[in-house]
Amino acid sequence: MTTQEALTDLRSRILSRYTLLFLQTYEEERWEAELSNLALELERGLVVWSITAGAQPLLENVEPGTGDPLEFLLQVEQYPTDHLFFVKDFHPYLTDPRVIRKLRDMAPGLIANRKTLLFVGPVAQIPLELQKEAVGIELPLPGMKELGAELKAVLDEHATASRRRLHLSDDIEDRLLKAVLGLTAQEARKALARSILGREEIDDDVFKALVSEKRRLVQGSDLLQFYDLQEGVKDVGGLEGLKDWLAQRAEAFSTKAREQGIPTPKGVFLLGVQGCGKSLTARVAARLLSFPLVRLDAANLLSSDRGSSEKNMREVLNLMETIAPAVLWLDEIEKGFAGTDADGASDATMTRLVGGFLTWMEEHRAPVFVIATANSVAKLPPEMLRRGRFDELFFVDLPNFSERKQVLQIHLSKRGWKPENYDVDRLANQTEGYSGAELESVVVSAMLDAYGKGRTMAQDDLELARDQLVPLSVTMGEKIFELREWALTRCRRATPDSRVTQMLEEETRQGAMDIAGDEPAAMPEWEQLAEQGQLNAALVEFVRCHDHVAFSQIQEAFSGHLETAGEQGLALRSDPNVVLWLGLSPELAEALSKLIAGKRLYVHAASADVYRDLGKTPRLPPLERLAAERIAKPAWYPAEIRIAPSEDGNPRLASVARIKLNQ
Repeated sequence: MTTQEALTDLRSRILSRYTLLFLQTYEEERWEAELSNLALELERGLVVWSITAGAQPLLENVEPGTGDPLEFLLQVEQYPTDHLFFVKDFHPYLTDPRVIRKLRDMAPGLIANRKTLLFVGPVAQIPLELQKEAVGIELPLPGMKELGAELKAVLDEHATASRRRLHLSDDIEDRLLKAVLGLTAQEARKALARSILGREEIDDDVFKALVSEKRRLVQGSDLLQFYDLQEGVKDVGGLEGLKDWLAQRAEAFSTKAREQGIPTPKGVFLLGVQGCGKSLTARVAARLLSFPLVRLDAANLLSSDRGSSEKNMREVLNLMETIAPAVLWLDEIEKGFAGTDADGASDATMTRLVGGFLTWMEEHRAPVFVIATANSVAKLPPEMLRRGRFDELFFVDLPNFSERKQVLQIHLSKRGWKPENYDVDRLANQTEGYSGAELESVVVSAMLDAYGKGRTMAQDDLELARDQLVPLSVTMGEKIFELREWALTRCRRATPDSRVTQMLEEETRQGAMDIAGDEPAAMPEWEQLAEQGQLNAALVEFVRCHDHVAFSQIQEAFSGHLETAGEQGLALRSDPNVVLWLGLSPELAEALSKLIAGKRLYVHAASADVYRDLGKTPRLPPLERLAAERIAKPAWYPAEIRIAPSEDGNPRLASVARIKLNQ
């Protein structure tokens, strides 16, 4: 649920005369501001109560009280009709029978006088006596739009302090916001301020610092292990096919992808020979996504107490959704989720665990990217490898010559040795059948041997270490052969088949580009989206490209792709007589109202001259400014659409409604 969806739900419940709403959140300040705007929109009074300050504002002729809960409930009955009451941290007093009885006695009067009590706090436990009168709602954490406002404030403060503004590209801004998703607005603001403190540019270390802020979210859990993001793409030798695939999936988590309705990737299954970089790739994927990496050892879920194993699984999955977006890493999944012996006592338990996990993989909507690694699939249930659970099944094979060369260069460089001082080509040629881990072992062993002899490492040390190491492809040759044969036609290869194939494909692509050189320029992205029926994404992209957009310009631009003219219009929800535009088709009016409500587009005040210059003005008298009270007759308020909110914008412009009104 997004913030806007939560407000829409609250609006409908308040108008339907729900009297007791228990709202669970740690973000008291943010939701007080949101509900203040909602009260203004609904033309309802708002009273805020806490044990320390009492009710604010007070009734006339009422002395400031001590904040006693029973005294406050008595005051609620004295306030006029059409009021909302924002009640902070009331849960400790819901154990008092007098308080519960008073709330039950008040219920009919609250309904008759259109009053709603909003109990806000980190606990939203409803007493048994109020179960039929109250509704509990878990309020969402801030989304990308809300966190965008926090980022802007942090950048403004940084510019003031350092006298230099950091200019961020859309991609960098998107990555920063993704890194702090799952935090409260205040937590995100502090994390962003700390990560850019004293910096003149945004680099990878900033994202690593932001992701580490989520470590505390898994503290106290014995089932999950948080990993700091140390490795980057440059630390993986080869596996170009897998790295390209992961980079593409990282783009699918962007704001632009969501606007175009691109589904969120679910995960990837990495099968391969031991020591060939599967676990390293999992850590790199988290760095690429700018998500926290959390490892689950499936064996830790098992418990001897009946039902405890299943409970552990539910707690883990709920926690992952809480800290999302995140990467859930299941290392060597075949050991934790392998099929069990039919005579084994834990058969039924393991079956339920696997079934619960696979159901969650199929149905979860939180941005949790699952990476499972395995050295064998012989004991895994077939349904785990079915498409729909994982987006792709990759086979990570033993490195080829080019990859072995890259791996050796990486491990020499990481330890301070210059690869150009060694014959890396020769060593790569002599290590056919060696895994990445074994190549690392060759470098480490050569360093230790040379140090023990009191000299620096030479080429001979590397070759001696290579001779002394017997690779797994020799000691376990039969099993590795079987695995490679099984994966040959069942998995996508993490490494392109050969450099020759890549060259041929590159030549083919280049030839196609040469042929297409004389073709006319491609249509703008917004038009391509509109052509494919992606109206919401097309509208957002159109406004992003043009910045200041009048409603009539939208109608004209999109008229070639759908019916844009009709009998509907847009008006302020707080005052339907304040008309923003008329003559819209139902489809276009609905799309614009939803995008504005979802804070993907924003309404800004504009001059009527803009529309006069375009030759498009409605047959309504124009308003120069919004009146404080409702107006008696329909009037036109000139406005335009932009991609960003106004710094001094009126909150009434954030909520519009569709109307049907003849010009």
